[in-house]
Amino acid sequence: MLKKYINANRINQFYALLHQFLMAAYGFALIFIMAHLMPQEEVGRWILFVSALSIGDMLMHGLLQTVVIKEMANVETDKENTYQVSNNALLLSLSLVFILSTIIFIIKLISLYLHHSYELVNDFANWYPLLGVFMSLYNLSWWINSGKMNFKTVFFLRVIYCSISLIILLITYLIQHELSFRIAVLSQLIGYAICSVFTLIVNRYKFHIRYISLDILKKYWAYGKFNIGTMLGSSLLRNADTFMIAAIMNSSSVALYSIAQKIIEVFEVLLRTVASTSLPLLYNSKNNISDFSQKLFFRIIGLTILFIPIAILTYLFSEQIINLISGSEKYHLSSIILKTFMIYVLFLPTDRLIGVALEACNKPHLNFIKTLLLIIVNISGNFIALHYFKSLIGVAAVSSLALMTGILIGLYFLNKTNSAKLSQFKWRQSLLDIRIQLKA
Repeated sequence: MLKKYINANRINQFYALLHQFLMAAYGFALIFIMAHLMPQEEVGRWILFVSALSIGDMLMHGLLQTVVIKEMANVETDKENTYQVSNNALLLSLSLVFILSTIIFIIKLISLYLHHSYELVNDFANWYPLLGVFMSLYNLSWWINSGKMNFKTVFFLRVIYCSISLIILLITYLIQHELSFRIAVLSQLIGYAICSVFTLIVNRYKFHIRYISLDILKKYWAYGKFNIGTMLGSSLLRNADTFMIAAIMNSSSVALYSIAQKIIEVFEVLLRTVASTSLPLLYNSKNNISDFSQKLFFRIIGLTILFIPIAILTYLFSEQIINLISGSEKYHLSSIILKTFMIYVLFLPTDRLIGVALEACNKPHLNFIKTLLLIIVNISGNFIALHYFKSLIGVAAVSSLALMTGILIGLYFLNKTNSAKLSQFKWRQSLLDIRIQLKA
């Protein structure tokens, strides 16, 4: 029985990891296709739209992802409870889409009244309402199946979405011999729409007003509102560069910067996997500062050492990597930006795992403060780099500076709360742990 459980658990972990790699691979495939088949300005416009879309998606995930997964882990096979969770979560999700759509529509009307037309505002107002509805259904299935530990279903849903989106892009190019922003967004819309219909059929959701409960809605809101700040902050931190480059420079500059930034997702995939497995381990050790410190700094040092040779190779072959993705000499500056990002990459494990450590020792408010200060440093540095120096390389360098600030603040919080101390880290014990794992 135990053997069967372990095997099932490993299979779930395998599909969860595959899902992360698929998301990264899909992102690379899109960038590859866009850079080769679309004008540079259209690429920048699409990246800007996707960045805005991701903020709306992060709000949705922040509000509902954790609570839905938690609820589904408890209801097991009770269909009535599943219907309750899905109905109330979908109502909140659609309400959020409606609120965001209304806000952006009002902004669009105000901009028209003032005779100022903003391309991003127009694009978001035109496409988000429908995209948001289909994304709500897609995310609901993702959360529910994750709560049920059905990561195989989550993975295959992503396969369907990615395949449909890419096929539409390729077929359109073969027919019209060109791609545009409109076709790119339409391919995503159709992908989400087909996935939504598929999830409704396969999961057999039952939507009815009798499953809606005001108490449950209040409960979900009370739980999720605390996660929104941190997730929104993380999303803004990731996309602040893109928005500021678009506002101060132009869409072509967004394309140049974002292609280099996309390479970082290779490191992010591994980092997300390690972070998700580290959280429960650190949580179980939160009352033992010595054990907690040992596990935290062992993972930070180990992951940093793993990143060093990859970062060096990326630095040395940055031009070849960018040329492979873009297929054009117009993206030469992207290779220099990518080289600058390698310093940022080496600080990533420390920053991310310190954030996980603060969550594990029940200090989410300190993690939020850390994220907020990171954003302030990042935005301030970006403004100086763009407004005074017009430098995309400077923006990449600021990302490293912001990350170093976050690390120092995070270490200060861990030390001040007596949660973890670098002095508690034992090198000999770490070497012994490595030897034991290698022998195993």
